[in-house]
Amino acid sequence: MAELSANIRLRPARIALLVSPGDRDSILGFMRISACMWGGQYNPIIPVFRRPPKAWSAEFQGDKTGLEIARGYIRFFEPDAFVEAKPGLLETLGLQSLRGVIADRTVTLDELLAPEPHKSWADLRFGLPMTDAMADMYQRGERFMQRNPASAMVIDKPPSNGLAEAMFGVYPAGDDRAYFASAYQDVFQPEPMSCDAVTWRRVYLKGTTMPLDPTSYRIDQERSWHKDLKFFVFDPSKPTDLIDLWNLRGEPAPLLPVPIGWATELAPDIQKLCAAEYQPLEGNPHGVMHSATVEFARGISDAERQRTIESIRLGLPPAGDHGGSLTVKHWRDRIWDAPGEGMMNGPSRLRLFVEEKQVTLEVSQADDYLSATYEPLRPRFASRFGAAHVRWVNSLRVSNYGRSNIATIYPYNTFDRSQPRLTLGLGEVLIGTEGWSIGQEYAGLSGTIQLETQEKAITGLLQRSGYRVSLSEPGHIAKQMLDQLGGLAGAHLIADEEILRTMNDMAGGIRRRRNGTEEIKEEFDPRSRSVRTWTELVNKRKKRDYGRSDLERFTKRNVIVLGLETRCTNCLHVNWDPMDKMGYALSCKRCLKEYPFPQGGDNGARKWAYRVAGPFSVQDYAKGAYGAVLALRAIDELNHYMGSLNFVTAVQLESDGRSIEADYVALHQPDSFDERYDPDIIFGEAKSFGEGDTLKPKDVARLQELALRFPECYLAISVLRQNFTEGEKILLRRLVRWTRKVGQNGGPRNWVLLLTGHELLRAHEPLSNTWKTIGGKHAEFADFHHTRSLKTIAEASVSIHLDLPSFSSERHAAWNRRRRKRDNDFPRIPGQWGRMLQSVSGPASTEPDEGIEIISQDL
Repeated sequence: MAELSANIRLRPARIALLVSPGDRDSILGFMRISACMWGGQYNPIIPVFRRPPKAWSAEFQGDKTGLEIARGYIRFFEPDAFVEAKPGLLETLGLQSLRGVIADRTVTLDELLAPEPHKSWADLRFGLPMTDAMADMYQRGERFMQRNPASAMVIDKPPSNGLAEAMFGVYPAGDDRAYFASAYQDVFQPEPMSCDAVTWRRVYLKGTTMPLDPTSYRIDQERSWHKDLKFFVFDPSKPTDLIDLWNLRGEPAPLLPVPIGWATELAPDIQKLCAAEYQPLEGNPHGVMHSATVEFARGISDAERQRTIESIRLGLPPAGDHGGSLTVKHWRDRIWDAPGEGMMNGPSRLRLFVEEKQVTLEVSQADDYLSATYEPLRPRFASRFGAAHVRWVNSLRVSNYGRSNIATIYPYNTFDRSQPRLTLGLGEVLIGTEGWSIGQEYAGLSGTIQLETQEKAITGLLQRSGYRVSLSEPGHIAKQMLDQLGGLAGAHLIADEEILRTMNDMAGGIRRRRNGTEEIKEEFDPRSRSVRTWTELVNKRKKRDYGRSDLERFTKRNVIVLGLETRCTNCLHVNWDPMDKMGYALSCKRCLKEYPFPQGGDNGARKWAYRVAGPFSVQDYAKGAYGAVLALRAIDELNHYMGSLNFVTAVQLESDGRSIEADYVALHQPDSFDERYDPDIIFGEAKSFGEGDTLKPKDVARLQELALRFPECYLAISVLRQNFTEGEKILLRRLVRWTRKVGQNGGPRNWVLLLTGHELLRAHEPLSNTWKTIGGKHAEFADFHHTRSLKTIAEASVSIHLDLPSFSSERHAAWNRRRRKRDNDFPRIPGQWGRMLQSVSGPASTEPDEGIEIISQDL
């Protein structure tokens, strides 16, 4: 039926602990169990609280509730399964839907590693046991006598504060769990060591293996060039610092933990590492340097921070022209903020990579059921069977480059994974920043994906939002039109003003006129146009379309159909008959009598001509379907990222006794360079070439009603003309100002995208080229900065057509007009950004000394 392209990536399962930040015992217990799990050191710890702990109180000054912060952690880490320190924490967060329907993805901490009935050992409920990995390590080399064997360690008598668990790894106690420590002992022959700075040097400077190391077996960590070394100074007596340290492993920067009590003793080692890190950025001609960062945990006092800085300062390399050799950071990155809420370039999660492959998915159909099978990836060392439900994960990125009507774009379902149902019998699928993440339990079995049409997927989304959805008549026309054109890619055939006007003139029509008290309706048959006329039209089109269009493309797609015009010998009416309906005797459409086919030499009695066919024969620009189809094509190709759109045309939405029509509803894939963002939902209002104001107040009111129901959605308004009228601009300015109330993410409540014939009828070229060619105001926004994403294009379109400043420049101008309480105050910013920037953790920034750079969060 159809083919999809998919990239499959193998990664370890991500298991999250939900816990009160003061529950040290549960935190330590989870850390110990994570040491038994492949990928376990990257398992996140999600703090659940209503009132922030004392150490974190300065970080949260009323901008978010504790439950919102916990949900933010979940959004950032996107766990595959959850472990509750105490039963009911999911309900506390309002996330009971995550318990699942088919396969439960939640257990309590006591159940995570518990003995099965009639067994003497405990099995993991989630994740792949480290015994599988260590068996492979042993087979691959540790069993052989080595000339220079690598050293390994275990902490002898771990302290009760959790330092050893967080820094080195400790295996859980108990006879039914002892086999994990025994496996580590058999493979590495570790040396018992005390928990002190000497052991720190052995592990972090000389590479001695610690219990946490095997959890990264065969796992690659994807890091960018700008992710430099980070020292994290923490107080192990504070559980909140242990949480932060543990979670920092799930972020991209390489991490070296430093207990505050060891900081002075380790100062010379930190200085040497900073000097080694302070190197020029390769290939950069401007002298930019790599430099390490020391970040202080939120539980460290001001005096302790200052003493630590002073102990490190003297041995650092001198500062260069581009900043100091060490950056000091006094706050925790706000990983709990949604993308766009806080920092402009917010924190990102570490991507773990084991293996990947590119596959083609053959879509099969049985009745209304669409599916595709694939061969999952598995860790090469994993045993075939295991007791855990989610032992590892395959993340699929599915692309629809073939333009088939298969849904490949869904909103992220981080907080409710019951929909969409993409697998059968394998539990819910996590749809998030890594694609479709599917938990795997058995090795050697093929996987099956249950697919949906785009119409069904978007209709389901609207229904879950409280609407009853049906396809309107223009929606059916647009759907038939796209079927004949071969999808949005084929819509370029009709992306020409002269061709559209000709096709509309050829379409059948209805004229209504009143005669006294009666309304008379007159229907007109489609009109014909000669072969010569269409040949001239297409030849004109070829000159600006690089020869991509020819007459045969229109006939193959049944946009136009060739036939013969003949004159009835009875009533002189000119008839048109398609080639497959002609014979020696023809039937007149007016008098219904037969007349003979003109076989004589007089060519004036017959003439070859084209007529539009199917949905293209509907009057009034196919009842607006042309405008909707071309608007969708333009959006799909705006930032030159093909296949980035799923859509449904012209739907009727009913809710609470009210009915709203949208010319199209679309889901737009997040920009390829930033996958943190959820797909954008777009509601479209498409107008044709009509004279005067085609956009009416009622159209704007419908869009506003949809905007209130779907915060942060896009409202796309398009006309096939090359400009909006002055009356339309007045309505659009009101709409844009209405949408610019600050939303939860710090941006406008909704975005407005304006499109005209320049964008809808453009040839195959980047939007920047089109705007440069137009010149004037368009050319001012033709650079990469304004055409790189849907958001920047929307902002540029508002400036071009309505002469309004962008939202960001408007907000900055408002901020600069506000008076500061003191001259050296950071400007108070309204909304979420302002609350974030005022939430400064730690002491105020000090004057930087030679070789050291202090960063304030206000920056």
